[in-house]
This record gives sequence, structure tokens and C-alpha cells, in this order.
Amino acid sequence: MSIDRRSFLIGVSALSVASFPVFASSASRIVSLDYAAAETLISLGLPPVGVQSADHWNRWVVEPELPVSVANVGQDLAVNLEVIAALKPDLIITTPYTDMLRGRLEPIAPVHMVAVYNQTGTPLKNAYVETENLGRLAGLQGGVDAFLTSADAEFESLKVRLATKKRPPVALVNFMDRRHVRVYGASSLYQNVLDRIGLENAWTRPTNYWGFATVGLEELARHAPQDMHLIAFEPIVDEIKPTLASSPIWRTMPVVQNGNYQVFPAVLTFGMVPSALRFARLITDYLEGLPS
Repeated sequence: MSIDRRSFLIGVSALSVASFPVFASSASRIVSLDYAAAETLISLGLPPVGVQSADHWNRWVVEPELPVSVANVGQDLAVNLEVIAALKPDLIITTPYTDMLRGRLEPIAPVHMVAVYNQTGTPLKNAYVETENLGRLAGLQGGVDAFLTSADAEFESLKVRLATKKRPPVALVNFMDRRHVRVYGASSLYQNVLDRIGLENAWTRPTNYWGFATVGLEELARHAPQDMHLIAFEPIVDEIKPTLASSPIWRTMPVVQNGNYQVFPAVLTFGMVPSALRFARLITDYLEGLPS
């Protein structure tokens, strides 16, 4: 999927001004109840003062690095309102999931909801729009423009690097247990990135609102092209690895027998532009390393 800058700006302009919190000046102290918004703020040079589940950042996000100054404000919906209030935020970022806390958060600071996933099935394009929104709220419009221009250039550079390389179809999964995976396809951030840099997704069957389907290994194998490469993302629960090795289904899958299986470090599945770039770099490096 190519991000057309004119379409992007039109989309931003179409957003209702009423959807933005109102405060006297740009927000500089932001608490994020969302990893995707937090990774974006870090990439823009304004790390949040607090983030939910900060202690699990290196398990699910990794890059960009979370500054040690960022406070942990609790887990998911069990956030610590006292800790958030003590941080004296100018703005609190929620998602459609955590926005149910809005009534408890608004007495502390204005709340803005970031929504990347919707019926459009274009999370990468939506991430560009939400990055612009965060930039407006934080007074970082210049930094946002530079960041998104740089992202466009890097996606294009990666596409050029891959143009003359071997580009087999890839299946992208998270292991749920030794027999089931979450496989990503249409409407996922990964799909948008594959489209953007000229790669083919091996999984073309239906996916849910979030862009994935949970299937058994046998179903994955049944619908997979013979030349596909299977990419699994960390984290993989420790007990899955040894049981996989003894699984008859796993051992007889052509992708395993052909040695076309690779484990990637963690990438934030439901991230924004920084996660999209991280995945694009990883898949490009992997494909460039394949024998011609």
C-alpha cells in the first residue's frame, strides 16, 4: 500500500476539530495507555511521561527503546490513577479498548483516543493520520512532517532493494500453542507493509477486523503455496519450542522440511509507523540473505 501524501492530508483535514481535546497550549507531558502511540511519541522526540505495561515493553515492542524516565502506570484496564495524576499530564492517550476508562481519566487531564484499526482495513495509512493528530496536540507538526517524509523515503528504499531479489510469498504468524497460530493477512499492518514494499502474503484467506485468523498448523499448511517462507515473531512461549520439534504436523510441513522457517524478534503487531518500519527492515534483511 502506497501512502499518497495528498490523500493523507485530505484525510487529516476531514477530521472533526471537536474530536481533539481542548487545552491552553501544546501538550508536553503525555501519558499513553497504548504502546503504538508511545512508540510514535518516542520517534517524534517527545517520549511519554508514563505508559501502561512499561515493564513488558521489551517483550512486545523492543524498538524504539523505552527511556528509563518513562513511568509504568499499570496494566491494560487496571491502570493506577494515582500514579497517572502524580505525573501531572497535559494529555492522556487511549485506544478504543482503553477509552472505557475515559470517565475516570478526564478529571486528571484531557483525553484523546487514537484509533488505527477500523473498517477501512488500512492501518498503515490510518497510522499516518494519527501521527499527524499527535503532532498537532503536542505542537510537533514540523517534526511529524519530517518523520513521515523520512518513513516514505525508507519504505521506497526498501522496495527498491527488494526489486531484484528473490521474493517468495511469506506467511506471518504468532504461535498461540504448538498446534495453532495467529496468521496475518488482509487488514493487518503487516499486509499494508508487504503491499508497500512489493511483497506477497502467502495467506490470502479471510481475516478478522484486526487482520488475523487463528488457525491450526494443518490448515496453514493446506492453504500455503509450496514455495512460501514462514515467519514467526517472538515472543514464543518456551514450552512451545520443544513440543513443536516433536509435532508430526510441524515436521511434515513443506516449509519446515525445506528450511524456509525463520523466527523474527518481536514487532508490535498493532503498532503504528515505527513498528511498520521495523517489520519492513526485518523482512528486507531476511529476503536479501536468501540464496538467489
